[in-house]
Amino acid sequence: MKKLFYILTFLTIGNANAQSNIKVNEKAPTINITNWIENVPNDKNLNDKYIVLEFWATWCGPCIAAVPHINSIQKEFNQKDLYYISITDESVAKVERSLKRINFNSIVVTDLTKKTQINFGDGVKGLDAYPLTVLIDKTGIIKWIGEPKNLNSEIMSTFLANSNTENTDYSLEKNLIQKEQNPILNFKNLLKNNEVKYYFNLIEAEGTEPSKQAMGTSIIILKSYSLKDIYNSVFNIKSTQIKLPENIENIKFDLTYKNFKEPENLNLLETDILKKLHLEKQTELRPTNVNIVSIQNQSLLEKTLENQFSSISHADDKIIFTRNTITQMLNELSNVSTEQFKYNDKNETKYDFIIGIESKDDIVTSLNSYGLTIADKEAKIEYITLISGK
Repeated sequence: MKKLFYILTFLTIGNANAQSNIKVNEKAPTINITNWIENVPNDKNLNDKYIVLEFWATWCGPCIAAVPHINSIQKEFNQKDLYYISITDESVAKVERSLKRINFNSIVVTDLTKKTQINFGDGVKGLDAYPLTVLIDKTGIIKWIGEPKNLNSEIMSTFLANSNTENTDYSLEKNLIQKEQNPILNFKNLLKNNEVKYYFNLIEAEGTEPSKQAMGTSIIILKSYSLKDIYNSVFNIKSTQIKLPENIENIKFDLTYKNFKEPENLNLLETDILKKLHLEKQTELRPTNVNIVSIQNQSLLEKTLENQFSSISHADDKIIFTRNTITQMLNELSNVSTEQFKYNDKNETKYDFIIGIESKDDIVTSLNSYGLTIADKEAKIEYITLISGK
């Protein structure tokens, strides 16, 4: 399987130090729990307990990717007065849907009031970034704040010895929280600025680390992407389907795009890219073997429980799809795989999926679990040649 560095977030970008309500060696805010969902302890009293508090969300790929690591830590450090608590602010139904496919050994809870997220975040709206792990000792004092992937045996040993655990990392995806020189280029500002309905900027990349931030097709920010990778990620055109002029084939670009006028119309973005780079597009349809996907069991499809946003978020060997159509899901699988996947029908219903991507067999097994079947057939696929314009 092809591995493409790809991160998609929704409102998880901010200043890493913006969780201003919590600091190491200070009293932790109250943990409010409205629903105990999985691995519920007999004793729900959190007083006089060591607590590994992990903030997560069902749509957050890095959160899901961190679950096996936290499970491993819990297996190594497991005692009666130590609680591992994975907390979200989402509905019980959403959480239970994820629990069918992701194995949490921790105590899984939700706070529908969002008080915990607010108190451990900025004190007003909540957390600025996910995932987040906070270690709280038996006296209620915060001993460590960081990403769950950075929680290790040394930190846990020091924490349980009730000594001062130095907070060594609070980067929270540093590649996603770079400050922009021009505030209009910042993800949050693009989202909140209602006066700007359409924005486009394409420049040669300054950095070398590829990253992506997006909210569906309404806002897209790519860093250090080649033109082939832009077509792959945004327009679902695989690199083998596009030919570029030699003079731009190895150039990396930074793309910033917002379209609140016609968010589903990516033709506007492609037109701007071609115009900016003085390119002309030629297309042809060629017969290609593809994986045609059909619905075999409609009852296994999970209609989305999210009504505010759509997202695609990678979790190492899985992809978390929230509020996506079958076609959108298959397009992304085609992006990250050497295989082509096509839906044999039209269906604009939005679903939630968790798809394994380690191999084609992994993808097939995941699709089958949602009542989808695959047949290898020949279909006509678009191939693109971009030529330098006059």
